[in-house]
Parts: sequence; structure tokens; C-alpha cells
Amino acid sequence: MNYKYMKPNFDCTVLVLSSDTYQPILKIWDFYHKKNWKCPFKVLTISNRKPYKSKDIECVVTGVKWDENASHFKPMVLEGLKKVTTKYVLFMVEDQIIVNPVESNNFYHALNYMERNDITKLRCISMPEPDLPLLGVSEGPINNINFGTISEKNEYRNSLQAAIWNKDRFIELLKSTKGDFSGWVLETDPTLRNYSKKWNYIACRQGKGGTLLTRDEGQTDSPLLQYVELVRWGKFDSLYIDYFKEMFAKDNIDITTPEYELFGGNLAKEDLPQ
Repeated sequence: MNYKYMKPNFDCTVLVLSSDTYQPILKIWDFYHKKNWKCPFKVLTISNRKPYKSKDIECVVTGVKWDENASHFKPMVLEGLKKVTTKYVLFMVEDQIIVNPVESNNFYHALNYMERNDITKLRCISMPEPDLPLLGVSEGPINNINFGTISEKNEYRNSLQAAIWNKDRFIELLKSTKGDFSGWVLETDPTLRNYSKKWNYIACRQGKGGTLLTRDEGQTDSPLLQYVELVRWGKFDSLYIDYFKEMFAKDNIDITTPEYELFGGNLAKEDLPQ
């Protein structure tokens, strides 16, 4: 192994997508990020007009008005990316709750691998899995056992599952289509997908089987981030609510308070999105 590439790489910022409405969920993300990761990177989040107060996260108040079609996504993310001074950005959504300890050395390996192999996006979890072998020279856990290439024809090349992006290329992709649009459009629009084909995308093979709590035969947890999604369609996800309630009880987090009413904190499991 070439130990030249074992050195820490701090050329990354964490940017957490959020909004004024979802700050109660961001509070939970913040708690478990701090609990599970002694993060060496600066952490930013974005809001519409309401600052999010935290010792560990800097909030970028974008001034972008919330839109019922979620087309505020593009202008808000671009405002957040303006504040990123590093080459790479780990882009997450606030309902992707980190549930296992994170090993920072694996992120250093990932960033070194991306730099050496001209990678634009490295998805942290198998949602969906890659469909081609890994490109270039492996680096630590970034090897063909754990990672592979996302092909040009892959329908969800631009999935918003947690991923490390080349910041400038992420900005270029967002600006490649005129007008504002939602995150769903980024994930599914064929024009945006076609534009991205000039870049190398990588994805993890580990971390999700049939669900985010199960593993297929031979699968392990992701060597980068293991998270579970807390919200689906604006409410707590019935698929994972029992798991989260058990975890929250151990950490004295109460989701039956008024701030979580919007997300179904007082609803029975059968009344949450199935």
C-alpha cells in the first residue's frame, strides 16, 4: 500500500439540506451527528428565513421563500454552496439520521480516492447500488468490494442519498437547467441525468438491503455513513418508527411534543406513511 495517501484530507465541508419547517428534524440530526461522529469538517445547514442555532452547525439563512412544489430546493442549495470553501462537500438531508459511529479516516480515504481518480460524486450508501466495477486505483475501504461505478444509464445517478460531491461540478449541474426546481427533479429529470454523464460517479455497495435496517447476504454496514431515514412524505416513516422510538427513549428525545406534531409525533404507527 502507498502510505503517501494515508494522510488526513480535510478538503471537505458537510452541507445539510433543511428548511425552516424541518428544523425540529434537523435538531435530531444534529444530536446524532454529534453523538456518532467527531467530525473534522465544518458543518453547514440552510434555512429559509429562520436561523438554526447550534454550537456545531453554522446556518446559512438563504432568504429563499418556501414553495409548495419544493422548487426552493435549487436556489437554497446554491446559496449554501456559496459558503463552502472546500473542493468537496458531503451533501446530506436532515432526515438522514446517523445511527452508527463514523470513522473519519475512511472519509480521508474517500477524498483521496476522489482526488486521484477524478470522481465527481461518491454515494455513501447502497441506495441504489452501483452497476459497474470501481474505477481507478482503490484507496483503503474504497475498493471494489465496498464500492463500484454508477453507469451512465443508471436511472438514479443524481439520487439525493448522502454523497460526497465535487462542489464546483455540483453547482454546474444545478445551473445546467434554467429555472428553479425540486430535489425530486434533480433525482429524476433526464436532462440533468444526461448532463451528468460526462462525470464519474461512484456508489457504495453496502449499507442497505431490503431496508435501511436489513442487509442482503454478504452485505455489511457502509464504511462511510450508516444512516436511517426518519421522515417519509412529511411524516415519521412507519417502517422505521419503532427503531427510532427505542433509540430516542435511550437518549431522552421526546417526539410527542408540539414541535413534532406536524410530523406525526402523536400518531399511531398505522396512521403514519406505509
